[in-house]
Amino acid sequence: MDAKLLQIIGNRPQNYPHTLEKLYPRVLNKIVELWDHSDIDAYFNDLLVSDRPDRQGFPPEVASDIMFLSQLHTRLHAPPQVDTGWNSVWEAAKLEIEKLGVSYSREGMLKACEGGKTEAVTLFLKSGMDADTLDERQWTPLMISAYNGNRDMAALLINKGADIRHKDLGGYTPLHWAAFNGFVNVVELLLDKQAEVDARSKHGWTALLQAATRGHLSVTQMLIARGADVNAVSNEGWSPLHKAAANGHLAEVLLLLSKGADSSAEYGSGITALDLAKKNKHEQIIVALSRKT
Repeated sequence: MDAKLLQIIGNRPQNYPHTLEKLYPRVLNKIVELWDHSDIDAYFNDLLVSDRPDRQGFPPEVASDIMFLSQLHTRLHAPPQVDTGWNSVWEAAKLEIEKLGVSYSREGMLKACEGGKTEAVTLFLKSGMDADTLDERQWTPLMISAYNGNRDMAALLINKGADIRHKDLGGYTPLHWAAFNGFVNVVELLLDKQAEVDARSKHGWTALLQAATRGHLSVTQMLIARGADVNAVSNEGWSPLHKAAANGHLAEVLLLLSKGADSSAEYGSGITALDLAKKNKHEQIIVALSRKT
């Protein structure tokens, strides 16, 4: 481990960017070299730009290490302010976190969120940990909370500035994952906070397509009530009606049809929702769709 960098991160080996050092030692050395120079911000920005045509991008673990160092540099080099006792608050929060049996690290915060440890997460935020700390999937604490249906945790994170429109490596948002698991209370919270109802993943999936695929009727109803497009299709051509029919979700099919879903829409080589229902022998859905043809 680089001695200077270890000192910068507070002599906490658990925070050390081991993956970055192993795979991109020259990048790490450059960060350490520029740490106290004005050029460091431009260098971090260049590293974190992922849409340049000449760059494939870093692996998720490496990108997470770079993001952590960038956030740490921003916090440590913030303009000096009048002493309000912040340092003592920060240190006290870290001590309390460790008393709870949680390591003071990015991984510790993410695990605390996963485990629903609201007290620990509150202390992490109080100590200055970024509400949008990332894991190797580019999941944030809010995304983890949405996936697990922890509304209180999600509300806490949003109130502390968490990005409700953040997208993970697959292009999915917290709303996608709350809908995927059928957590209507979290879906409602995210929509109340202006989450984009028809946000698309890299494969073109919307939250409604997630919910309809898994038969989460209450979530489907809420998304449609908030303006979700019932006929939005994925990059492959799947519509919510296709997926609901294929998977045997009768209530979903009836709801989607009542809200204007196009029963004649085709997936692949001319396959309709009715064809999918017939293939999977969903008799009641076959009857419902036959009435629309």
